[in-house]
Amino acid sequence: MITVIAGVNGAGKSSVAGARLRRSGADYFNPDEVARELLADNAALSATGANARAWQMGYEQLLRAIGEGEDYIFETTLGGNTICQTLHDAIDQGEAVRLFFVGLASPEMHIARVAARVSRGGHPIPEAKIRERWISATHNLMGLIPRCAAVNVFDNSAEDSGAGPDPVCLFALHGDQFVSAPVDSMPDWAKPLASVAITRALQGDRQ
Repeated sequence: MITVIAGVNGAGKSSVAGARLRRSGADYFNPDEVARELLADNAALSATGANARAWQMGYEQLLRAIGEGEDYIFETTLGGNTICQTLHDAIDQGEAVRLFFVGLASPEMHIARVAARVSRGGHPIPEAKIRERWISATHNLMGLIPRCAAVNVFDNSAEDSGAGPDPVCLFALHGDQFVSAPVDSMPDWAKPLASVAITRALQGDRQ
């Protein structure tokens, strides 16, 4: 199975979904962590170069896992076309894809959290890129929801009170059945996703 931890920069996907996976004993490919390791090992490498190299490493591992039928867990913004199309291709080949998506209420919130991360030594992301990914990631996820083996969507907009993130599970769809029904107070950013999920569940009920 291919497991995807997705969300636009600043969503908190590493601390929400990634941390939960590691607490359960699983590990995953985190391109930000790999980029930091590359920079630490090669002082001549730029941050842009390290990020690009880490992304390529993760992508090659994804292709290898799909080709060899191995389990693979990785993190992505889901904002680009390459990863999204690769996941569709994998599903076409019979691969099961499980997806965790973490989102925030607005692109401005993503931008603010990235800025806070930069102030603590993290790497910056251009605001225009964050805004672009906020739209494209939703579009890409809408295309994947009808096809994934499982989709779990979280809202991580609540500010961290110091005890760690407190995300809200907006819905969890496994196959065409909800294991966690869509919340009544669905945030605006997730309404298109919930609509696609509900359509899939209804179509499953009719079969």
